[in-house]
Amino acid sequence: MMSKFSSIVLGVTVAAIMAPASAVELGSSSELHGFVSQGYLYSPDNPYAGTDSLDGSFKFRELGITGFTEVSPEFRLAGQIISRQRDESDDGDLRIDFLLADYLFHSDMGSTAGIRLGRVKNNVGFYNAIRDIPSARPGFNVPDSIYFDSLRDTILSTDGINLYGSLMLQDNQLSWELFAGERGLDGEKLEYYLYGLPISEGEFEDVPLIGLNLNFVPAAQRNLKLGFSLVDADIDLDNPMSVSDAQMALFTAGMGDIGVNPQNYVTGTSIDALFAILSVQYSYHDWVITAEYMNLFSDLELQLAGMDTEKNTTTQAYYLQVEWLPTLTTSWFARYEELYLDKDDRSGSDLLPANNPYRGFGKGWSLGGKWMFYPRWTVTGQASFNEGTAWLPSYSGMENDSISKYWNYYVVSLTFQF
Repeated sequence: MMSKFSSIVLGVTVAAIMAPASAVELGSSSELHGFVSQGYLYSPDNPYAGTDSLDGSFKFRELGITGFTEVSPEFRLAGQIISRQRDESDDGDLRIDFLLADYLFHSDMGSTAGIRLGRVKNNVGFYNAIRDIPSARPGFNVPDSIYFDSLRDTILSTDGINLYGSLMLQDNQLSWELFAGERGLDGEKLEYYLYGLPISEGEFEDVPLIGLNLNFVPAAQRNLKLGFSLVDADIDLDNPMSVSDAQMALFTAGMGDIGVNPQNYVTGTSIDALFAILSVQYSYHDWVITAEYMNLFSDLELQLAGMDTEKNTTTQAYYLQVEWLPTLTTSWFARYEELYLDKDDRSGSDLLPANNPYRGFGKGWSLGGKWMFYPRWTVTGQASFNEGTAWLPSYSGMENDSISKYWNYYVVSLTFQF
């Protein structure tokens, strides 16, 4: 029987193929765009997002439908729904990616300013706001070191307000965004990130977010783009295990178990996190060089069986990426990246599960390319060679699988967009 997702994909694909233009026009001021992407991923060393990938899996699909209508030159409505399946780590359910009202209340030769209300994608770094659009990514995915999967939902978008604008300062171009609101998160992925394993009880509340994004293009060098992003997030665990229940479980298992399985005794968690990302991109003829550096400062207040501990951690990451665009329909890229969940403990010895002692760090090379072999059709290939598992996608049951320190994955995907 055809699944709900397969039916949606088939229907959208047929409709898009029948459409004569690159977008579906809904009147003079409205349009509908979309994409369908199907990937095959082979990860022989580690279960990438699920065990099926060990033998090769087709459970890597993406679908997106975007629509907008221009009510006036200054006011428009826009939204996008997406479905994203990544084996067992993402189930492919339809969700609202963004849904907003956008009003440009000021525009002249030297500056612009506007406001967006609703669910708005956060411009954090160069790729956060476009990470779910296959055609906008350099390869199969964006750099894992900066945009790692565990905190994806937390910083992807905000339900709230977004102020944006631009300034011309003696021919220097400055664009800016301020956003505030809250966002739900994938609690299970965060639990893997914090504790190494899912916890016994409790769930994480919606996360308040405040952020700033700046991009600067100097007049003296138009091929250079500089960026700075800052995001503050407060995360709290709601309805955790009671202290009495945790102490009883610890008494039964033995005091030594709290060091082996701390996730079973979590009675409270509070995190104050601050993301800071520096970005630079330089274009020269057919070449684009991109680099980003991130520090994630986190103040973790953790309570285990009623015993309070506090830890201040700086997560550090960076990547360097080189793209070559020899023709209008082909591109190639190479990328090196590193991520350390605690820059002062690069081996990652704290709160590591026995099956995955390499979770605290990640290093890797990625090579890949794209070819638009027919209008609106693109094939993408990528090979990634990794040491450490800091960005290995987590999923339910991952704690039962054996994890390797060195692991590679190979992926090819086919994308249709309209």
